[in-house]
Amino acid sequence: MTRPISSLHCLFSYDNKLGGSVHAALNVCKYLARGGHPVEMVAPFGRRDDVQYLGNDYSGLSCHMVARSFPQRYSNSHALGIWLRANLHRFQVVEIHGVWVLSTLEAARICRELNKPYFIRPHGSLDPFDLQKHVLVKRFLGPIYVRWLLRNSAAVICTSTLEAERLVTYGANPRQFTLPLPVPLADAEGARQSFRLKHQIPLDARVVLFLSRVDYKKGLDFLIPALGRLKSEYPDLWLVLAGTGAPDFLSLVRRWLDKHKVRAYTREVGFLSGQDKQDAFAAADVFALPSLNENFGIVNIEAMHAGLPLLVSDQVYICREIEQAGAGIVCRPDVPSVTARLREMLGGAVDLKKMGIRGRALVQQRYRPEAATATLVGVYAETLARLAKKQPIVA
Repeated sequence: MTRPISSLHCLFSYDNKLGGSVHAALNVCKYLARGGHPVEMVAPFGRRDDVQYLGNDYSGLSCHMVARSFPQRYSNSHALGIWLRANLHRFQVVEIHGVWVLSTLEAARICRELNKPYFIRPHGSLDPFDLQKHVLVKRFLGPIYVRWLLRNSAAVICTSTLEAERLVTYGANPRQFTLPLPVPLADAEGARQSFRLKHQIPLDARVVLFLSRVDYKKGLDFLIPALGRLKSEYPDLWLVLAGTGAPDFLSLVRRWLDKHKVRAYTREVGFLSGQDKQDAFAAADVFALPSLNENFGIVNIEAMHAGLPLLVSDQVYICREIEQAGAGIVCRPDVPSVTARLREMLGGAVDLKKMGIRGRALVQQRYRPEAATATLVGVYAETLARLAKKQPIVA
């Protein structure tokens, strides 16, 4: 057994509206704490941030909040530096979550100043797809800021093989580890029949479930036309659309549903959590996420744990693991490929039940929170052992 290792996790925000990467970081901390490892978090905070969920979903975790400073939109915080200098001595290692914010640079700079090893967890922010956002600024700052940040880190922690392969380092050569995220897994079974009755879906329908943020990169512009093409072959085909998004984009999605004549066979159920989410998984026959880019996709793990076969694009970064385990089918993010691969699943060319069983086994083997956390603690221990022997920790 590894001795307890104390870690500090520097987040760019706790704001619930920012979604996936915030919860991914918090779940890393939650399972470290459950494993008996002292862990605390610190993040800049603004008065408009939604943080009420912390007391419910992450009760017992030590979440420190420091005031944001100008320019607030880049998560700047003078108070963060003061807090770090007063408290950094209490921790053996530091994880910095996120890259393109000023709080990241401040945390790394002080760790370097006080000789504290820090890990960078990009959460997809050094992926070529993500780098297309604010491209000119990143092209200028990357070789200066990111290269220094990575060069002085103990390692970069990626969540999938594809993320590690595509990682943009701007000439730095840091050590890299690929570690799955710990995903909270529901114990409760879903209620298939009650969900269908509640949303007026025929009990004998074939249901494709999309459950994610309703966003341009999630592949709905491929999935909806594919369902329209397949509807004549499979009249009992239905879509459950679970999630929320920007009003303008939701309006566009509804126009696609009308255009491809599947609006009458679609149920928009909004954001789901808890038992409602489990019921949606149970009510579906296939889970589909043909995204243009998906760094990890926690919902894929949740769907496999619920026993659902997956249809994911080759831009979902755990697609190799899903395909190798026989837990789903991988498509290209385009209409012909989504149509063809979904036809295989609906037409009996593959055994969907066996896929679901294999997916659940994959989750237990690789993505179970306790296993993912043990692997992370092993990385911490190996890094500290190198430091104790005065071996270099940078490649």
